[in-house]
Amino acid sequence: MAEIVLGIGTSHSPMLSIDHAAFPELAARDRGNPFVRDFDGMVKTKASWIGRELEPAVTRARHDANQAALARLSAVLTEVAPDTLVVIGDDQNEWFSPDSQPALCIYWGDTVENLPPPVEKMNPAIRSAYWGFYGDGTNRTFPVDGTLARYLVETLTHEHGFDVAHVRVQPRHSAFGHAWNFVHQRLMKDRVVPIVPVLLNTYYPPNQPTPKRCYQLGTALRQAIESWPVAKRVAVVASGGLSHFVVDETLDRRVLELLAKKDVAALTTLPLAQLESGNSEIRNWIATAGAVEHLSMNLVDYQPCYRSEAGTGIGTAFAIWR
Repeated sequence: MAEIVLGIGTSHSPMLSIDHAAFPELAARDRGNPFVRDFDGMVKTKASWIGRELEPAVTRARHDANQAALARLSAVLTEVAPDTLVVIGDDQNEWFSPDSQPALCIYWGDTVENLPPPVEKMNPAIRSAYWGFYGDGTNRTFPVDGTLARYLVETLTHEHGFDVAHVRVQPRHSAFGHAWNFVHQRLMKDRVVPIVPVLLNTYYPPNQPTPKRCYQLGTALRQAIESWPVAKRVAVVASGGLSHFVVDETLDRRVLELLAKKDVAALTTLPLAQLESGNSEIRNWIATAGAVEHLSMNLVDYQPCYRSEAGTGIGTAFAIWR
C-alpha cells in the first residue's frame, strides 16, 4: 500500500522568485490590483508604522530568509525522496476562468508541459518569476503520476462523496498553473518526481469550498492514498498563501498556530470573510493539514513581506510535516 511520508507547505509569490530590486515594480502594480481595495485609505491607516517595514535592510533580510526557507524545503524533499508529490494548488485564470471554475479538479495525464502564458497577457516580472526560471526560454515536460491521479478521481468520487472534475489532456490555450510550476522550480529543482496536480478553487465565488470541506478533502486524500495498492511513498504539498495581496500578520500567525496544534475545530471554522483574495490560498494548507494529520508540523519560517505604503505584499510561510 502507498503511504504519505511527508507534508510541505510553501508560499508562492513573485516576491520569492524575482530579484529583490524588482519589488517596487510589484508595489506599483498593487494600486491597480482589483483585489486591493482602498489603496490610499490603507496608506493613511498604516502611516505610523509601515515605513520601517519598507526599509531596504528589512525587506532584503526577509527576502534572504525566504530563500533560506525554500532551500530548507528543497533539501528535505531531496532527503525524504518520495516517489510522488500530490500538489494542492489553485488555478488563477490559467486552465480555467473565474466564469467557469470547478470547485475541485484533478489532472491525470501522463505528463504536463511548462507552457508559459502569452507575453501580452502577463506582466514581465511575474512571467519571469513563474515561467522563466529555467533561463533558456524553452518549455519543459514534467512527469505526472497519472495512475495515482485517476485512482484518486475514482476513489474520492465513489467512496468519499466528492464530485471531482477531471482533466486528461492538458489545455493548450494558457499556461500550466503557477502553483505547480513553482514547486517544480523551487522545490524539486533537478530532482524531478511525478506529481498529481489537485486544483482547488480558492479564489472565485460562488463555489469555493469551505474550510471544513477542504479539511475533509485532505483526510479523504490520505485515506485514498493509503488504500492504493501500490508500494509508493507520497508527499503532499500545499502551494500558495498565506495572506496577500494585503499582509495580515494576525491571520497568518493564527492559522500557523492552529496548524501546529492540529486544532481542527478552529481551522475548519475560520470565517469565510478572512479567506478572500490571496488569503483564500490558506485553503490549500487546510486541505494539506487534513492529508498529513498523522504527521507533526515544524514551522520553518514566517515572514511578513511588505512592499508598499498600503501594506501590500504577502505573508510568506514554509512548513514541514514529518
